[in-house]
Amino acid sequence: MAAATFPAEVWDGDSGSRDSDDGRSAGPSFLDWDRMIAEMQAVQRSNQGIDPDNVLNTVGVLATISGLSVVERGNAAAHRTIITFDEMDLDTIDGSAAATDACWGSQALYTFPEGHIVFLGAHMLFPIGDLEATTGGGAGLSDTATLEMGVGSTSRVNASDFDLSTTGTDQNIVPVQAGIVLAAGASDAAESSQATAALFLNGSAAAVVAYLNLCGATDTTDHGVTADVLKVSGTLNLIWSMQGDD
Repeated sequence: MAAATFPAEVWDGDSGSRDSDDGRSAGPSFLDWDRMIAEMQAVQRSNQGIDPDNVLNTVGVLATISGLSVVERGNAAAHRTIITFDEMDLDTIDGSAAATDACWGSQALYTFPEGHIVFLGAHMLFPIGDLEATTGGGAGLSDTATLEMGVGSTSRVNASDFDLSTTGTDQNIVPVQAGIVLAAGASDAAESSQATAALFLNGSAAAVVAYLNLCGATDTTDHGVTADVLKVSGTLNLIWSMQGDD
């Protein structure tokens, strides 16, 4: 078994009552317990592939937004980042020219460590009823809007189309889930999408960011002129590896 990786300041054999160079200077005390806990935490971080002394083994940073949480799993070779949405707000707005521009919304979710990132797989799931318009009624999102959602390395902006896949980087991490239909302002089915091929992104100059993107899919009636908020609940699983940095 490979030796565990420890932060340099933890695994030096010392504590407040113990000196590794001169031998034990006092009987065990709470200081030794503090040291033992720190060493156990270091083992746990190492088992998750988290090493604060080595950028190759670090994890990313979750966006600070209500309703968003993350759990990190894996090791130094491959990470699983599990993002949970609990009524996270995704702001939506109608396109600039309603006749040609779809409604849209975008929210940064997670910033990866700076370097070359490989996505090995990804999966997104929104259970039935867990996408819900706040205003609805057609003033904002239509109660029967048809939407597309995906996760990309760029943020969706106003565009003259009704297709999230037109700009590939808007849905290159998790491919577009098309045909999300609202019924009475909420999703009427479980919406799921998964990545089926590896994706290589160069984040050595600027760290890769994962964005949740949305656009209207069918016509100009998906959204009115009033800005709205889509309440998002579900999960996003990202399986990725850090290859190195320039």
